[in-house]
Amino acid sequence: MRRFFFIFIIILVSAVMLCYCDFRQERAKVRYCNPKYLTDCVVFTGRKSRHEPYLTNMTGTLVVPFGNNVTIALTLQMKSGGDFRVTTKVCEAFQSKWMKEFTIRHTNLTLGHCPYPPGRYRYMNMELPPKNVPIPVADGDYYIRFQMLVTDTNEEICDLITFLHFEQNKKPKKINKKT
Repeated sequence: MRRFFFIFIIILVSAVMLCYCDFRQERAKVRYCNPKYLTDCVVFTGRKSRHEPYLTNMTGTLVVPFGNNVTIALTLQMKSGGDFRVTTKVCEAFQSKWMKEFTIRHTNLTLGHCPYPPGRYRYMNMELPPKNVPIPVADGDYYIRFQMLVTDTNEEICDLITFLHFEQNKKPKKINKKT
């Protein structure tokens, strides 16, 4: 059943990516950062120019090692109601192909070295949702919520949120470049 679900999601995402689509992410913010585990939490969404996509950057300093003692929860919340939530332990998260590709492209994490030692880590120039993530997205407004929790107790380590607007059938804008 689980395999069928993932195949269905991959087919659905592929169909969505073949159409004209417009994603706009904005208003990223740190809702909570637990200083026992993570300090200097910063998240920012912006774009270089009017015709560039919005990109999100996150940084933080791990105070303790993060491995399977930490669970990652990613929730796509529709503003109109309903949500889609995926949870996984940190070391297990990096076993999937799409997460490995995403990590190599957007972070300073070293794959294959889990648990991750204390230190400053960052995610840079992320376009949300990632192009290769197997999550179906329909037209509408969403909040993407990223949480890290202590696996055994569900104690919150951090809670980040960003807004995402998605239009599936929007025609791409023509950019008039001055020569």
